[in-house]
Amino acid sequence: MSWVLSWNFDKPNYAPGEVAVVSFWLDNLGNTPLYISDISLEFDFGVYSLEDIVSGVVYPRRKSYLGSVRLSIPSNVVGRRKFTVRYHVYEYVNNAWVDLGFYTSERTYFISVYPRPLYKVFVSRSIRDEDKWITDPIVEMIREWGFETVTVGIEVKVPEEQVPMKVKEEIMKADALIAIATPRFLDSLTGLWKTLEWLHAETGIAYGLDKPLLILKDRRIHLGGLPGYLATFKQAPVIEFDPFNLDELKAKLSAVMPGFREWIADKRRQEFFEALAKLAVIVLAIIVLPGIIGSILGSSKKHNPS
Repeated sequence: MSWVLSWNFDKPNYAPGEVAVVSFWLDNLGNTPLYISDISLEFDFGVYSLEDIVSGVVYPRRKSYLGSVRLSIPSNVVGRRKFTVRYHVYEYVNNAWVDLGFYTSERTYFISVYPRPLYKVFVSRSIRDEDKWITDPIVEMIREWGFETVTVGIEVKVPEEQVPMKVKEEIMKADALIAIATPRFLDSLTGLWKTLEWLHAETGIAYGLDKPLLILKDRRIHLGGLPGYLATFKQAPVIEFDPFNLDELKAKLSAVMPGFREWIADKRRQEFFEALAKLAVIVLAIIVLPGIIGSILGSSKKHNPS
């Protein structure tokens, strides 16, 4: 006896305080009827107990709709939020319902919750193919927080002679700049990795335009120049990351991004730095799967000749 419980969220992402509609189906792969009840979505911020709202009998070799439910996302919830699915199964055998017990998904899923409005951020980063294994996942993390990202050479392409003017133009149009400082060359005198001049120049343009700045620094490098000056004198926050443990950076961004969005909205730099100074980040390296559309293959814990 086995089955597949599946679900579908009505949107790919949500804003804090928004209502999500989730629909459920059960595909009965066995030869006896099943009854599904007591479904719950157990998020990292709380549990939605669906009880009898979503339930039903599913006959053998059929896929049946179990129902839909409206879930209100708390107003203080943002980022990728993890959840597991728990449900109760009964099997109809010999003219009686047999309790097969509760089942919980072995995998962890997630939905994306980020604030609105959507802000445009210029991402100062390397566009070399050999650096994309670091920069591409970080840019995706940034987008999840309600940002449209633009980098000249990635989203915007122009002839090489037009790059300097286009960079300035795109930074002027952006609401903020996020710099991803990755290693480029090893300084033979200091033995420290340094980043390329593009980051110094683009950071300088944003600073001159009084744009909110956030620097994400590979822990192997020494910033130096204007970015180093801005970090030292608290004109731009620096978040250090390990390129071989980007889950840790994801946890840090979950704590930092709400305040960075407030800085963009209100242009209050000092409040952001004060909040950053008090920040204590607990990092959990957990692999999660998208949960917008998901399914669980289940099977009976009890032996049944069917």
